[in-house]
Amino acid sequence: MKDLEVSENEQNSICVAGAGAIGIALAAKFSLAGYDVALVARGESLAAIRKDGVVLCDLDGSHRADVKVGDARDFGWQRIIFFCPKSHDLPGLASNVGSLINADTLIVPVINGIPWWFFDRLDDNGSHPVIEAVDPGGTLKTMLPTSQVIGTTAMITAERLRPGVSVTFNKLHMTIGELDDRRTERLEMLERILSSSGVETRIASCIRDAVWTKVARNLISNPVTALTGATLSQNFGDPYLSDISRRMLDEIAPVVEAYGSKLELEPANIIASGRGMGAVKTSMLQDLQNGRRLELASICDAVLELAKRKNMRMPVTETITLLAHFRDNDRNAAA
Repeated sequence: MKDLEVSENEQNSICVAGAGAIGIALAAKFSLAGYDVALVARGESLAAIRKDGVVLCDLDGSHRADVKVGDARDFGWQRIIFFCPKSHDLPGLASNVGSLINADTLIVPVINGIPWWFFDRLDDNGSHPVIEAVDPGGTLKTMLPTSQVIGTTAMITAERLRPGVSVTFNKLHMTIGELDDRRTERLEMLERILSSSGVETRIASCIRDAVWTKVARNLISNPVTALTGATLSQNFGDPYLSDISRRMLDEIAPVVEAYGSKLELEPANIIASGRGMGAVKTSMLQDLQNGRRLELASICDAVLELAKRKNMRMPVTETITLLAHFRDNDRNAAA
């Protein structure tokens, strides 16, 4: 796909697909910055947002914003789409909004874990393996062409209080990058949109380094807190829990290196930054407490799948993952 050439009017139109905590936060930020926002929602979220708009409670107070909201059928094709679902919900959402995407649509997935595009656009040898844990059978590759994708990681600690209302506990940070690590006009355009909306944004020199760093942060905190009920400050402040997380971090680091990447932070700094997040619940702990499916496939299973491809063992990570799957299945059985 060539660099995106957009008029001023086209730049002012943004679609957000998914009305969870992060989708609401981004839709509100874009709208408050003056962008024309189309928010794809359904069910109780659709009804609530049609009635009251979206509300973001952040460090600066409470903000209400009006957005166009509806099912994908209510909108035409979109120039830019931010996908903001749980990672396991992405295939269903991508299928639902397929009519909004054409050959010129810029696709910005804001998701946790190892992304389906991980092996794409790394080189020209045409070898683009599928990661079965996150894209069984390669369906996402078909629905969301990676030539149109901008890679992202997001440091957005958010919680949906009720339909249409999101609270964030820190400043919103995003890292973005082309999958082949080129610096392009469309990438710089996206950086301007995010920055002008109050999202602190960095263009990565190597997007996979940023992805691995975020994956490592999630891997060593989300499943552990789902098992223990600990907040981030407890997870990284308690000597027993922090020891488990540090062992998991020591296991993922050589896997990262085996795939030609590196963590952007030293292990001690990753632990310290997690401890400094305060009494915040991870998204996986929130999901468990609210009876929702856990994001184990992209955060845990995909990492173990990649490690296995390199004949590398991650015994502590594997044990924590199995226990977290038990908790997830136990939740399903009790439902």
